[in-house]
Amino acid sequence: MAQPQLQVRHSSRRGASLATRALFAKHLAVMLKSGLTLTEALAITRDSSRGAFRGVLTDIMRAVETGRPLSQAFGDHEHVFGGLFIEATYAGEKSGTLPENLENIATELEREKELVAKIKGALMYPSVVLAAAFVLAMGVSLFVLPKITPLFESFHTELPFTTRALISFSHFISNYGYFFFGGAVLCTLVLVWAVRQKFSHPFTHLLMLRMPIVGGMIRSANIARFVRTLGMLLKSGVNVDEAIEIAHDSMGNYYYKLALTRVGRDVAKGSKLSGSLAQEAHLFPPIVTRMIKVGEESGKFEETLFYLASFYEAEVDTSTKTLSTILEPILLLFIGLLVGGLALAIITPIYEITGGIKY
Repeated sequence: MAQPQLQVRHSSRRGASLATRALFAKHLAVMLKSGLTLTEALAITRDSSRGAFRGVLTDIMRAVETGRPLSQAFGDHEHVFGGLFIEATYAGEKSGTLPENLENIATELEREKELVAKIKGALMYPSVVLAAAFVLAMGVSLFVLPKITPLFESFHTELPFTTRALISFSHFISNYGYFFFGGAVLCTLVLVWAVRQKFSHPFTHLLMLRMPIVGGMIRSANIARFVRTLGMLLKSGVNVDEAIEIAHDSMGNYYYKLALTRVGRDVAKGSKLSGSLAQEAHLFPPIVTRMIKVGEESGKFEETLFYLASFYEAEVDTSTKTLSTILEPILLLFIGLLVGGLALAIITPIYEITGGIKY
């Protein structure tokens, strides 16, 4: 962190959810505005909390009771609260606007929760359909096909290609089915693990950025997160250098983190934010840099950032709806082809044999 007096150290505790942190910030702000002391407000929120977060609040309350600032107490659990929470609290303590800054934090976290929910919702439907299709295919291959194929093998006639392919697949599943499906599950788990590791981010994040629709959704989500975090921190009294550093840490994409590292370095040397972002035009479209430039020149920088955040959050919403609209017929077509191919392989030889019977 840029402020040495925060004495931030990483906590080994598990991070709290966005909803938990948003509710905590909101409740704390309301109680402080109502006239309660900070220790009393922390005690009430601690008593209403559950699980690991209750233990975190106990530690924070003890730290505050010993005379340490709230921002330092939050800094002891940086993994739980994050840089945005800590820096905005510190700025509020310095300016005497702690309740207002806590309300700003709650608003920001609620927006972030909505953004994440939209993206997860768009990916939920295809994930469920593909998982159901995999389980159905596994059940049919392991338990149904082995009982059907002997019937076809007993036919002393030339079988259609689809039926021969089905018989070959059935033999393969009978001999190696458990290894095949177990390997498929293992490969999926390894792939998911690898995608989440930092060493794969330069490749996987670039691939996602270049995917149709998904790439646009990722760009919009990262831009919305950047400008809203920046606006909220500036409104709370954090200087622009520290705000860019915290916004950098909030980015979910490797290339946006890389770009903000360069932008932060340029701004620290005295460059305008709009000019620095213009050098990253592949990630920040001209509308972003132009609007930010207007905000810098008009003195309404924070308002411009919040407007851009709302604009790109709406873009994320549109992208998620478009993705669902496109994926639904594609998945239905995929499943229809599988079911139709299976039906064709089973019905065709039976139809040919019964058609050749003369009465």
